[in-house]
Amino acid sequence: MTIPFMGAIQETTLHELIAAQTRVAPSRIAVTGPDGDLTYGDLESRAERVADRLAALGVGVDRPVGLLVPRSAAMIVGMLGILRAGGAYLPLDPDHPDTRVHALLSAAGAAAVVTVPELAERAGTAGLPVVVLGEEGPGEKCRPTPGSALCYVLFTSGSTGAPKAVAVEHRQYIHYLNGLYERIEPGWSWALVSTFSADLGSTNVFGALTTGGRLHVLSREQAIDSEAFANYFALHRIDAMKLVPSHLAALAGEDVAGVLPRRLLICAGEPLTPNLVRRVRAARPDLAVENHYGPTETTVSMLAHRVPQEVPATIPLGRPFAGVRVHVLGPDKEPVEDGVTGELHITGGNLARGYLNAPAATAVAFPPCPAGPSGARMYATGDLVRRLPSGDLEFAGRVDDQVKVMGYRVEPSEVAAVLARHPSVGQAIVVPYGAAGELRLAGYVTGSGVTGADVRAFAADLLPEHMVPSAVVVLDALPLTSNGKIDRAALPAPVVEPTEHHVAPQTGLEEQVAAVWASTLKLAHVGVHDNFFDIGGTSLLLMRLRVRLIKLLDREISMVTLFRNPTVRLLARHLETAEAPALEADNGRGRSRLTTAARARRRAAMSGDER
Repeated sequence: MTIPFMGAIQETTLHELIAAQTRVAPSRIAVTGPDGDLTYGDLESRAERVADRLAALGVGVDRPVGLLVPRSAAMIVGMLGILRAGGAYLPLDPDHPDTRVHALLSAAGAAAVVTVPELAERAGTAGLPVVVLGEEGPGEKCRPTPGSALCYVLFTSGSTGAPKAVAVEHRQYIHYLNGLYERIEPGWSWALVSTFSADLGSTNVFGALTTGGRLHVLSREQAIDSEAFANYFALHRIDAMKLVPSHLAALAGEDVAGVLPRRLLICAGEPLTPNLVRRVRAARPDLAVENHYGPTETTVSMLAHRVPQEVPATIPLGRPFAGVRVHVLGPDKEPVEDGVTGELHITGGNLARGYLNAPAATAVAFPPCPAGPSGARMYATGDLVRRLPSGDLEFAGRVDDQVKVMGYRVEPSEVAAVLARHPSVGQAIVVPYGAAGELRLAGYVTGSGVTGADVRAFAADLLPEHMVPSAVVVLDALPLTSNGKIDRAALPAPVVEPTEHHVAPQTGLEEQVAAVWASTLKLAHVGVHDNFFDIGGTSLLLMRLRVRLIKLLDREISMVTLFRNPTVRLLARHLETAEAPALEADNGRGRSRLTTAARARRRAAMSGDER
């Protein structure tokens, strides 16, 4: 099997690459999701019907189309249908509030929304034409798509208080794929475990489908439940996977072996710690581990470092992909010597077209590159780096306040702007706190007649989970320095306000559960009626909570149980009454072992041809 067009594909499109694989083997399974399997032939025919319907609605080259579909095989059908119509897909997370979804559709100038039957009514509230997967009717044939057309639009956090829409063309993504192809083999199976509304997850999708491989799309529930995740990997041969390091660490708990692919693990989105790599190495010495780096504006990733067997004290960002050029510049925009810290600037065919419908912002972010040929642009990342003797680049901080939370890029000023929109809030500032990989946001506001819980609930109706502050503190006034700037060092430690009717734990089990909650959420105390998600909890923190509870109580607890019992009292009562067998002895690894049959299937997958 060969990869069509490899090395000479800049003017083709992503959907043409997938179509080429369909012509080679239409009966091969392309996608496996919670809603079933699709062969390459099935995927193409279903996507074509979606494309016909979109074309009949006027969708063509460079027209964004919202994709509001849970993680499933159907999501891939919708994505491919939008591309085949000539449009650009705008992935929308169904877990995000409607106000956020509507704002993104409006900002992108979306022509329509592709969705599934169970979300059709919700999609319709945006006031756009809705194409429901499985209910497509006949339409016009779609038009050919040039490589210079947009393939997707992704929103990133913006320092001006509003998200920015990054517009990426097919040829730019294919530039990235050519770099990825040097590290993978055709026919591999990939697992998509991250949200598709960030570009990190797209590596798994197109790494599989443009090379004749099989894409496994795990549901949100499977992707955050370590037991379900490990059991899925035991039943299916997964060759490669890309995800955020903190997500991997949360899935692994104390046993990383069950959640690793067979051949290649790619980590990106936040710093990769040596400790996590050592745990991976101890479990799977033969597994290739790579650290990838790249802002959305530079199309997924543009630096890569394959971690050697002897894990270094710091994991570098790596070296550029083929066709990418990097410049480390000082404050005067002149190159600095190796080993000296400077701001990373990137140029090459991987740079995104720019920000959608924002030529002025694009011109500022993508200025001409003085070191390149006429017309060349560069992108200033805002990341500080230094070049090591090996030639690798090492991360050294930021030039601004931008942070990574759960692998997402977040501008605290955007979150602060949302908090300030609360009618009872005067001023607002948002600052990060916590260790790398566990970074969270704290909000500080001024106002009268308002509580931190009120402001946090207001933000949760407008922002995705990772941007909602874990705690909001109400102050009489924000502390200032002698020159009138906000004195961040003088801000009090973030604390979650107790609920109006705070009730302390009453039983031994409630005390145990509450102690684990408080430790996980970094709180002094937790009341038995406090809702986990209302006092700073996130799905990632819930994964960590589950691992700690299992270890403490020596019994299996599912993520479903935690979601359904989000207070200490509810969970304690459930644990007291539910029949839950203790964990099988497993040397303290903190999760139940796989069944004999599952272990046998995993061994077969490791050595056989199951895809």
